[in-house]
Amino acid sequence: MVKQITSLELKAFEGKDGSYLIDVRTPEEWKNVGRPDGEALGLVTHFVSYQFQDGDGRVLNPDFEKEMDALNLDKNKKVFFICRSGVRSQATAEIYEKKGFETYNISDGFLRSDTVYKSSWKADKLPIK
Repeated sequence: MVKQITSLELKAFEGKDGSYLIDVRTPEEWKNVGRPDGEALGLVTHFVSYQFQDGDGRVLNPDFEKEMDALNLDKNKKVFFICRSGVRSQATAEIYEKKGFETYNISDGFLRSDTVYKSSWKADKLPIK
């Protein structure tokens, strides 16, 4: 089962050093909003888009799993997935949990902007590249 964790909980999480942070947002989001600096928290960080911008919507990246598999992630390390608000990262965490990884969804995301959650990676001022 995919574990849920907030950005602040990840920052304080013991035993995360050497684990992975995978940002699954679009290239436009990385460019316009910023990228999390997982290395500053001891995380090996990768950027692999789960979806691509297509006009006003998004389409799935048909090569997502191939691009992820090319990273040769160590199944003995935890994998933390992040997106804007926790939806895409939950979907990708479920895929990799089924492949035998210990996965976490960063449920408040990089830039959650609703009224329920006031926190996010960016709002909580975690390191950004």
